[in-house]
Amino acid sequence: MSEMSVAKAIKARRSIRAFSGEPVSEADIRELLEAARLAPSSLNSQPWRFKVLTSAEDKAFLAGDASRQQKTFLAAGAVILCLADLSAYRRESAAAYEGYAASGLFAAPTIKGIKNYVTRELSGPLAAARAAGTMNVALAVSQMMLRAVSLGLGTCWVGMFDEAAVKARFGLGEELALVCLLAVGHPAEAPGPRPRKSLEEIVLP
Repeated sequence: MSEMSVAKAIKARRSIRAFSGEPVSEADIRELLEAARLAPSSLNSQPWRFKVLTSAEDKAFLAGDASRQQKTFLAAGAVILCLADLSAYRRESAAAYEGYAASGLFAAPTIKGIKNYVTRELSGPLAAARAAGTMNVALAVSQMMLRAVSLGLGTCWVGMFDEAAVKARFGLGEELALVCLLAVGHPAEAPGPRPRKSLEEIVLP
C-alpha cells in the first residue's frame, strides 16, 4: 500500500470524538512517536515527552473530573500525555547556544540574538519557559496527528484538563508541563470538514 501524501493527510484530518474501542497496535503507537521525534524545535531542544496510556482505568480517570467529563477518552485505543520538559528545554537551549557560538556558522548579530534569547529563557522561574516549551510540543503533536491519518487512525487534541490531578496520578514532576491529552484510536465517525477562513481572510496585504 502506498503512503498517503502529506497534502492528503492535511485535508483528511479531523478531530475524532467517537472511537470504536479497538486497541491501537504497538507498531502504530511507535509510528506516531517517531513522527513526533522528528519534529523541528527551537534550538533543536526537543523538549517533548510522551506517556502512552491504554488501560481502561486510566482512560476512565481522564474521562472524569480530570477533563470535565470528556467521554471521548473511554473508547480511544490510547491516550498520549503530551508534555514539555522545561528543565531539559532550558538545558538543551543553553548547550545549543554554546555550540552555535563556537561554530562560526552565524554572524555576530545572530549569535547575540540567540544569546539574548537563551539568557531570557534561563533567567526567570521554570514556569517562564512554558510558552516556548508548549510551542515545541505543539509542533511534534501536529506531526503525530497527520501520521495518524496516514495510518487510518483518528486523533483528538484535548486542551481542557486538571493538570495538577493528571500529574499527581502519573507521578509527573514539576519540570514537566502538560500541554495536551491526545486521544488516539480507530474512528467510529466520519465528520465532514469544518468551516475554514479563506486565504484572503488570513493573508495580510
